[in-house]
Amino acid sequence: MEITPVIYENSVTSVDSSEDLYEDIKAEHMGSQTIRKNQEQKSSESEKTRNKYYRLAAVCLGLLCVLLLITITVTSLNFTAERDQLLTSYNYLLTSYKNLTTGRDHLETSYISVIAEKDNLQKKLSCLEKAAQEGWRYFNSRLYYISTEQKTWNSSRQDCRKRGADLVIINSKEEQEFVDSLSCCKDAAVFIGLSDRETEGVWKWVDGSVLTTGYWENGQPNNGKWISSQDCAVTGPQLGKRWNDKPCKNSYYWICEKNV
Repeated sequence: MEITPVIYENSVTSVDSSEDLYEDIKAEHMGSQTIRKNQEQKSSESEKTRNKYYRLAAVCLGLLCVLLLITITVTSLNFTAERDQLLTSYNYLLTSYKNLTTGRDHLETSYISVIAEKDNLQKKLSCLEKAAQEGWRYFNSRLYYISTEQKTWNSSRQDCRKRGADLVIINSKEEQEFVDSLSCCKDAAVFIGLSDRETEGVWKWVDGSVLTTGYWENGQPNNGKWISSQDCAVTGPQLGKRWNDKPCKNSYYWICEKNV
């Protein structure tokens, strides 16, 4: 009779133990579900957070791309404008350089011309000084010499040639007046470089050119009519500052002419 309580107690203890085990299992299961649920919730929240960051990063990256594109565009426009400005400046400088080079070349040419002209004038001055010492007179870029003695026309011309000149050729009224001023102090006529020795009546200068404008005395040339052949021209104050024809063998003063 004493065994029954023990068995009951053991049964009760077993039932209690089963219940406790069930409760423990249930609690453990519930805990696992809660943990899993918490983990899933945390995972979901974490995913949402990550997605939020991703979207924010994408927005920021997009903004950066837009800013970069704007920056590149503005920089490109500025670069293009600056390039065009530099190209314009380069072309201007190139044109200026070419103009300066041309101006320099022109100045060099002008300088050379001025030096040459100076040397030429110096040479002419020296020539004029020497000619003046030898009795030459200057007129209109030409030199003139009047003799101090009298000779025939041929001898007079030979003397002129020895002096690097020839008998004077009168090409204008002004030159005729200058020749008259040279001969005004002489008491006789002077030979000039004009004759018709080759063809009677065809008066030529010593350079071979035919006379076109003459300053003859009235009634001249007349070839001396029946007296003698008069084939050489003379001028002088006693002839009224006009030309006359005289025999070439006669002796008169003469006037030579040459370039400076």
